[in-house]
Amino acid sequence: MLAAAGAGGGVAAALASCGGGNDNPEVTQTVSPEQSRSDAAVMNALLDLERMSVLAYTLGRDRLTGPARKLAAILRRHEVEHRHVVEQAIFDLHAHPVPPRPDSSYTSGFPPLGSETEVLRFLLDVENTQVSAYGDSLGSIVTPDLRATLLAILGAQAEHMSVILGHLHEPQASRAFVTGNAPT
Repeated sequence: MLAAAGAGGGVAAALASCGGGNDNPEVTQTVSPEQSRSDAAVMNALLDLERMSVLAYTLGRDRLTGPARKLAAILRRHEVEHRHVVEQAIFDLHAHPVPPRPDSSYTSGFPPLGSETEVLRFLLDVENTQVSAYGDSLGSIVTPDLRATLLAILGAQAEHMSVILGHLHEPQASRAFVTGNAPT
Protein backbone atom coordinates (compact mmCIF):
# COMPACT_ATOMS: atom_id res chain seq x y z
CA MET A 1 0.00 0.00 0.00
CA LEU A 2 2.87 2.36 0.63
CA ALA A 3 3.90 2.21 -3.00
CA ALA A 4 0.31 2.73 -4.04
CA ALA A 5 -0.03 5.65 -1.66
CA GLY A 6 3.15 7.13 -3.05
CA ALA A 7 1.96 6.73 -6.62
CA GLY A 8 -1.46 8.07 -5.70
CA GLY A 9 0.25 10.91 -3.87
CA GLY A 10 1.82 12.05 -7.15
CA VAL A 11 -1.54 12.17 -8.85
CA ALA A 12 -3.07 13.66 -5.74
CA ALA A 13 -0.38 16.33 -5.60
CA ALA A 14 -1.14 17.26 -9.19
CA LEU A 15 -4.86 17.46 -8.41
CA ALA A 16 -4.30 19.40 -5.20
CA SER A 17 -2.31 22.01 -7.07
CA CYS A 18 -4.96 22.51 -9.77
CA GLY A 19 -6.66 25.83 -9.96
CA GLY A 20 -3.79 27.93 -8.68
CA GLY A 21 -3.23 29.60 -12.02
CA ASN A 22 0.41 30.21 -11.14
CA ASP A 23 3.00 28.63 -13.42
CA ASN A 24 5.93 29.71 -11.22
CA PRO A 25 7.23 26.60 -9.39
CA GLU A 26 9.22 28.85 -7.04
CA VAL A 27 6.06 30.20 -5.38
CA THR A 28 5.02 28.34 -2.25
CA GLN A 29 1.97 28.77 -0.09
CA THR A 30 2.53 30.07 3.42
CA VAL A 31 0.39 28.45 6.08
CA SER A 32 -0.27 30.56 9.17
CA PRO A 33 -0.07 29.07 12.67
CA GLU A 34 -3.87 29.33 12.94
CA GLN A 35 -4.32 27.47 9.66
CA SER A 36 -1.86 24.82 10.80
CA ARG A 37 -3.79 24.35 14.05
CA SER A 38 -7.02 24.09 12.07
CA ASP A 39 -5.45 21.48 9.77
CA ALA A 40 -4.26 19.55 12.84
CA ALA A 41 -7.78 19.55 14.29
CA VAL A 42 -9.20 18.16 11.05
CA MET A 43 -6.45 15.53 10.93
CA ASN A 44 -7.15 14.53 14.53
CA ALA A 45 -10.79 13.92 13.63
CA LEU A 46 -9.64 11.75 10.71
CA LEU A 47 -7.20 9.95 13.03
CA ASP A 48 -10.08 9.04 15.31
CA LEU A 49 -11.93 7.67 12.29
CA GLU A 50 -8.88 5.63 11.27
CA ARG A 51 -8.63 4.18 14.78
CA MET A 52 -12.30 3.19 14.59
CA SER A 53 -11.71 1.64 11.18
CA VAL A 54 -8.78 -0.47 12.38
CA LEU A 55 -10.93 -1.75 15.23
CA ALA A 56 -13.85 -2.48 12.88
CA TYR A 57 -11.59 -4.49 10.58
CA THR A 58 -10.06 -6.33 13.54
CA LEU A 59 -13.47 -7.39 14.83
CA GLY A 60 -14.80 -8.05 11.34
CA ARG A 61 -11.81 -10.14 10.30
CA ASP A 62 -12.29 -12.36 13.34
CA ARG A 63 -15.84 -13.14 12.19
CA LEU A 64 -15.00 -13.91 8.57
CA THR A 65 -13.58 -16.97 6.82
CA GLY A 66 -11.83 -17.77 3.56
CA PRO A 67 -11.35 -15.02 0.95
CA ALA A 68 -13.40 -12.49 2.92
CA ARG A 69 -11.14 -12.96 5.95
CA LYS A 70 -8.05 -12.49 3.78
CA LEU A 71 -9.56 -9.35 2.31
CA ALA A 72 -10.37 -7.93 5.75
CA ALA A 73 -6.80 -8.63 6.91
CA ILE A 74 -5.36 -6.79 3.89
CA LEU A 75 -7.71 -3.83 4.26
CA ARG A 76 -6.98 -3.69 8.00
CA ARG A 77 -3.26 -3.37 7.20
CA HIS A 78 -4.12 -0.51 4.84
CA GLU A 79 -6.09 1.21 7.60
CA VAL A 80 -3.19 0.79 10.02
CA GLU A 81 -0.94 2.43 7.44
CA HIS A 82 -3.44 5.25 6.94
CA ARG A 83 -3.52 5.74 10.72
CA HIS A 84 0.27 6.06 10.77
CA VAL A 85 0.27 8.49 7.84
CA VAL A 86 -2.37 10.66 9.54
CA GLU A 87 -0.45 10.58 12.84
CA GLN A 88 2.73 11.62 11.04
CA ALA A 89 0.89 14.42 9.28
CA ILE A 90 -0.25 15.74 12.66
CA PHE A 91 3.33 15.67 13.94
CA ASP A 92 4.47 17.41 10.74
CA LEU A 93 2.02 20.19 11.61
CA HIS A 94 3.87 20.52 14.95
CA ALA A 95 0.82 19.24 16.79
CA HIS A 96 0.07 16.15 18.84
CA PRO A 97 -2.36 13.36 17.98
CA VAL A 98 -5.33 13.13 20.31
CA PRO A 99 -5.04 10.18 22.68
CA PRO A 100 -6.92 7.07 21.55
CA ARG A 101 -10.35 6.51 23.05
CA PRO A 102 -11.20 3.20 24.71
CA ASP A 103 -12.30 0.52 22.23
CA SER A 104 -15.69 0.37 23.93
CA SER A 105 -16.40 3.97 22.92
CA TYR A 106 -16.29 2.80 19.30
CA THR A 107 -17.79 -0.66 19.61
CA SER A 108 -20.85 0.61 21.51
CA GLY A 109 -21.97 2.11 18.19
CA PHE A 110 -21.16 -0.94 16.08
CA PRO A 111 -24.06 -3.08 14.87
CA PRO A 112 -24.24 -6.76 15.76
CA LEU A 113 -21.84 -8.61 13.47
CA GLY A 114 -23.28 -12.03 12.73
CA SER A 115 -23.20 -13.28 9.16
CA GLU A 116 -20.44 -12.65 6.65
CA THR A 117 -22.78 -10.38 4.71
CA GLU A 118 -23.52 -8.32 7.84
CA VAL A 119 -19.81 -7.93 8.54
CA LEU A 120 -19.01 -6.92 4.97
CA ARG A 121 -21.90 -4.43 4.90
CA PHE A 122 -20.64 -2.91 8.14
CA LEU A 123 -17.11 -2.62 6.73
CA LEU A 124 -18.60 -1.04 3.61
CA ASP A 125 -20.38 1.51 5.83
CA VAL A 126 -17.09 2.22 7.62
CA GLU A 127 -15.36 2.85 4.29
CA ASN A 128 -18.24 5.01 3.06
CA THR A 129 -18.00 7.10 6.23
CA GLN A 130 -14.29 7.55 5.64
CA VAL A 131 -14.75 8.53 2.00
CA SER A 132 -17.27 11.17 3.09
CA ALA A 133 -15.06 12.46 5.90
CA TYR A 134 -11.92 12.66 3.77
CA GLY A 135 -13.85 14.31 0.95
CA ASP A 136 -15.42 16.85 3.31
CA SER A 137 -12.06 17.61 4.92
CA LEU A 138 -10.46 18.60 1.61
CA GLY A 139 -12.37 21.88 1.64
CA SER A 140 -10.95 22.94 4.99
CA ILE A 141 -7.33 21.75 4.72
CA VAL A 142 -4.94 24.56 3.77
CA THR A 143 -1.57 22.77 3.70
CA PRO A 144 -0.97 21.69 0.05
CA ASP A 145 1.01 18.53 0.84
CA LEU A 146 -1.66 17.52 3.32
CA ARG A 147 -4.38 17.83 0.67
CA ALA A 148 -2.33 15.48 -1.52
CA THR A 149 -2.09 12.99 1.36
CA LEU A 150 -5.84 13.18 1.96
CA LEU A 151 -6.56 12.60 -1.73
CA ALA A 152 -4.32 9.53 -1.76
CA ILE A 153 -6.06 8.05 1.29
CA LEU A 154 -9.48 9.00 -0.11
CA GLY A 155 -8.67 7.07 -3.29
CA ALA A 156 -7.61 4.03 -1.29
CA GLN A 157 -10.84 4.13 0.76
CA ALA A 158 -12.88 4.25 -2.46
CA GLU A 159 -10.94 1.23 -3.75
CA HIS A 160 -11.72 -0.58 -0.50
CA MET A 161 -15.42 0.09 -1.08
CA SER A 162 -15.21 -1.33 -4.58
CA VAL A 163 -13.49 -4.52 -3.45
CA ILE A 164 -15.98 -5.06 -0.62
CA LEU A 165 -18.86 -4.56 -3.05
CA GLY A 166 -17.29 -7.24 -5.24
CA HIS A 167 -17.24 -9.65 -2.30
CA LEU A 168 -20.92 -8.86 -1.78
CA HIS A 169 -21.53 -9.67 -5.47
CA GLU A 170 -22.78 -6.16 -6.10
CA PRO A 171 -21.75 -3.68 -8.80
CA GLN A 172 -18.39 -2.22 -7.89
CA ALA A 173 -19.16 1.14 -9.45
CA SER A 174 -22.61 2.60 -9.64
CA ARG A 175 -24.18 3.03 -13.03
CA ALA A 176 -24.18 6.80 -12.48
CA PHE A 177 -20.45 6.70 -11.92
CA VAL A 178 -19.78 4.74 -15.08
CA THR A 179 -22.24 6.36 -17.50
CA GLY A 180 -23.27 9.64 -15.90
CA ASN A 181 -26.90 8.47 -15.69
CA ALA A 182 -28.92 8.04 -12.55
CA PRO A 183 -29.14 4.42 -11.35
CA THR A 184 -32.39 2.71 -12.30
